[in-house]
Amino acid sequence: MAKTITLTLVTLLIDRDASTKLPTTVPEYEQSILEEIYGEELVTELSTEEVQVDDFDVGIAFAGLVKKYGGNADSDAARARYFNRERDLEKFIGNRQPKAGKDAPAAAPAKTAAEKKAEKKAAEAAAKAGKDAPAATDFAELLAGDVASITEKLKDLTDADLVAIEAAETEGQAREDLLAAIDDESESRKQ
Repeated sequence: MAKTITLTLVTLLIDRDASTKLPTTVPEYEQSILEEIYGEELVTELSTEEVQVDDFDVGIAFAGLVKKYGGNADSDAARARYFNRERDLEKFIGNRQPKAGKDAPAAAPAKTAAEKKAEKKAAEAAAKAGKDAPAATDFAELLAGDVASITEKLKDLTDADLVAIEAAETEGQAREDLLAAIDDESESRKQ
């Protein structure tokens, strides 16, 4: 379905080797894929720009991702880790759209890769120093179960826990039937 959206374009510098540095501008959703392929430390964010895209079709965008990164197994696996299905891309883009209406709160600007890295390093440094870093919920025990038992427990999780468990599963085994069950639970709560 085509519609008008706000899309963030990111200009990156990819350090391929000592003599080859490639600048590229891609939609924000491709940044994590490129960081996975080349290594986070070799991809530097130079700038971002928000643009309005008329007649944006998420199906065409997803097909473009599959075609662009499907050339070899490693890049296709990196793409699938973040956007295994069309609705993964649709959800990512939807979560970054500005809220409509005059009473809507102003959206906080999306964090840059540099800000995310800084937060991660600060949390690691605090942990090493023995200070309490914000605790991340660990879903390893829950995700160790079978899909049926996990699916039964989804209704007892908070919305934030659903998002976190989806991310953990995507980074881990990426079982399509479990990811679909998580999406179904999330959608049922919106009704």
